[in-house]
Amino acid sequence: MISSSPTSQVPVPGAGGVVLRGRRVLLVRYKSGDWAFPKGHLEAGESAQQAAVREVQEETGVQASIAGELPTTHYTNDRGEARAISWFLMEASTEAGELESTFIEGGFVSADEALTTLSFGEDRELLRAALKQAEREG
Repeated sequence: MISSSPTSQVPVPGAGGVVLRGRRVLLVRYKSGDWAFPKGHLEAGESAQQAAVREVQEETGVQASIAGELPTTHYTNDRGEARAISWFLMEASTEAGELESTFIEGGFVSADEALTTLSFGEDRELLRAALKQAEREG
């Protein structure tokens, strides 16, 4: 008898930013109630860095620049889609912005508050890595 192994789903690439302004961190809250960092899909011909800057601006209205690379995370979203998100440490020049309608709230909070607010352990680990990197480079 021949058995077939399940095909592994190729993750959909995305990019996002852990955006800092001093020791304050930019978070967004989805309608599901989950708190996370701004992120999204790459557009055709777009690099992960370009997508991260664009997604942060589109989702939050905050202009931010890339200060470094962070680890890529993998997960399956609520639609069953495998995702691979390239993360970047980013610095915001201002806290002013306007949230996209996808989110019910968001903005900058202290790093300590972010560590208790983020919904997913992977995001808390990502924030810890970002804060260490910012401290080393700062």
